[in-house]
Amino acid sequence: MRLSYRPFLLGSIALISACSKKNDTPGVPSGPVTQQEINNWVLDSMRYFYLWNDQLPANPNTSLETGTFFTSIKNTADRFSLLYNPLDPATYANDIRSKYGIDYSVISWPQRQEGVIGVIKLVVPGSYAAAAGLKRGSYFTRINETSLTAGNAATLSEQLRTTATGTITPATVTSGAITEGAPVLLQVSRVTENPVYASALVSSSPRKTGYIFYNAFIDGYNNNLLDVFRNLKSQGITELIVDIRYNTGGSLAAAAMLTALIAPDVTEKSTFVQYSGNHHLGSRTLDFATALSVPENADPVSFSALASARLRLPRIFLLTGSQTVSAAELLVNNLKPYTNVIQIGETTVGKDKGAIIVKDMRSPRRIPWVIQPVTYRLSNASGNGNYTQGIVPQYMIDEMSRQPLLPPGDVNDPLVAKALAIINGGGRASVENTPVSRHYYDAGQQAAINSMVIIPR
Repeated sequence: MRLSYRPFLLGSIALISACSKKNDTPGVPSGPVTQQEINNWVLDSMRYFYLWNDQLPANPNTSLETGTFFTSIKNTADRFSLLYNPLDPATYANDIRSKYGIDYSVISWPQRQEGVIGVIKLVVPGSYAAAAGLKRGSYFTRINETSLTAGNAATLSEQLRTTATGTITPATVTSGAITEGAPVLLQVSRVTENPVYASALVSSSPRKTGYIFYNAFIDGYNNNLLDVFRNLKSQGITELIVDIRYNTGGSLAAAAMLTALIAPDVTEKSTFVQYSGNHHLGSRTLDFATALSVPENADPVSFSALASARLRLPRIFLLTGSQTVSAAELLVNNLKPYTNVIQIGETTVGKDKGAIIVKDMRSPRRIPWVIQPVTYRLSNASGNGNYTQGIVPQYMIDEMSRQPLLPPGDVNDPLVAKALAIINGGGRASVENTPVSRHYYDAGQQAAINSMVIIPR
């Protein structure tokens, strides 16, 4: 069989050139595709590409349903490999943010009889949710008109995730009193997200400090990001806060570009990322020039084109959260060999692996399924990776500790305020924590698990 594969980092980056595994079978089967044929194709692919291919079961049960079979052969350490059938939408991974354009948490709220409340953390501009008047900091008390409790938050959210429409009931909180409004209809709305939600000069004295809320690594907006950096550079900033607390990844080229815009002393030949696979795939080092040359869906931006926007900062403040993943984690880890990274917020997800997209490339295609098996371990220019438990901030701060949530870049936001306190001389140098609200459900976690990053080969 002939297999097409494209390497990628688990989070949201995709590859540009495809390779194929040569046909090692005596002939193409004929007749209807059987369950065993599908599962044997899956197993053969995993034996070649899978990071843990030496730990696959010797004689798995190939009569199982395809999804069940895939789960049965995966390594217990594997949280991120995916399998789906493009002809069957039910097999696709989906999440509330990509469907409805909102992200929320259900947290403890003693003033409410049920003890919890929903807090909207993010609304994608241009989405149906934004048009309905929902915004960051909005509260809600019901999903599909059922009152939220600690016990049903996950179940109700799962119902919302797996249907095409739903409702949430907004609420206002005034002096502790909660007043419910009319239910707001949510409908699936696919929008093109400009990942730069906000950019501003947030402090002028004693040091000029810029702020960028960057929510995804999307190549189509790389030139917009360049313009933002040129503008901040023209204002003479000497400090920068990059907010990636909800960033679930994206293009490798965009991640390399942002790294180069921030860091001093990197050239186009400097190492951006290293990755190593099993004995079939080996190891590879990717420099900045190569990473920039392989955008997903846009024209490449050359390293020399970055010169007018590069800030070359001796330190960078990165605001992270429990949904910061993939290419966003790559940014955190891969800046460290080149500049002082001060991380504020919550521990990231921990996607320190890469993967391959595997398809049956025979004509006509017999196997419709697509596999995205974990394939690579990732590390930075210093050879450091292994952040399977997430990247832990120097300053652990739960944004829910201050209510209501404030707009991106507000100087009173607890994460932004901490960065400014350090910059302006009022912060502590030691690691510290703030009280953490109890979270009963985080809608963005599924988006973090589903995200993909593609790297070139």
